[in-house]
Amino acid sequence: MRNTAFGFGTPLLCFLLLALGIALFSDTARGEERIPITFPPLTTHTMPPVFFTHDRHVEYMERSNAECTLCHRETDEGMSETFLDVKAQPEHRQIPYLHATCTACHRKAGAGPRLVDCRVCHSKAVAAQSGKSNEGE
Repeated sequence: MRNTAFGFGTPLLCFLLLALGIALFSDTARGEERIPITFPPLTTHTMPPVFFTHDRHVEYMERSNAECTLCHRETDEGMSETFLDVKAQPEHRQIPYLHATCTACHRKAGAGPRLVDCRVCHSKAVAAQSGKSNEGE
């Protein structure tokens, strides 16, 4: 009698189900909007652009009973699209300002990336998915 309950087909089926699960629960499949940070404008790119997960941050802010004005300024036209006071910084301080401000908030919340691994925020894979991989341009 031949016992093939755990032959080649079972591991292959498990792998395919795992891959499907990962795809279904990825940020894109959940409708996670990734917004490229475009200010300050950069003339040279040494890293892939950062894509901000706005929906995830809004959900966190709602759970924390925090206001959008924690990260944005209200203007006559509505809520500013650029991050809190980045334009008020001298040009050479804008990127360090973003790094410090984002990291400080992540540290305070006990969640999100820190300034430990640049590639957590500057992801080649995310930039490639968005068609905006401009590292080294």
